[in-house]
Amino acid sequence: MKTGTALLIRSDRKVLRRNIVSGKWQEYRKIKEGVSVEAYIAHRMNDHSGGYWVTLKRGMIPCFDVISAMERNGVAEATDGCENIEPDGKCLHGYPAWPLVAIHHCLAG
Repeated sequence: MKTGTALLIRSDRKVLRRNIVSGKWQEYRKIKEGVSVEAYIAHRMNDHSGGYWVTLKRGMIPCFDVISAMERNGVAEATDGCENIEPDGKCLHGYPAWPLVAIHHCLAG
């Protein structure tokens, strides 16, 4: 399930995915030999078939307290930065709200 989590590409071509609930990095996949890192990123950013790929910068993933406040207030932000959406919904661009992402990660582990 690709729901807006942060990705890290190591020098050994392993792609790690950060679980936004636990904050732990987990091995996600490995980039095939012969495919450049730039080509991999470009392909994944343009592949919208069933995933949410967002270019994230350090600090853009909200902490658990912020996500919890979004849920309590009934107004959330989507993983692409769109504001004022329902905590269990998606924005006009199809990106999920951060509380929805957190729920999916809790259920999927």
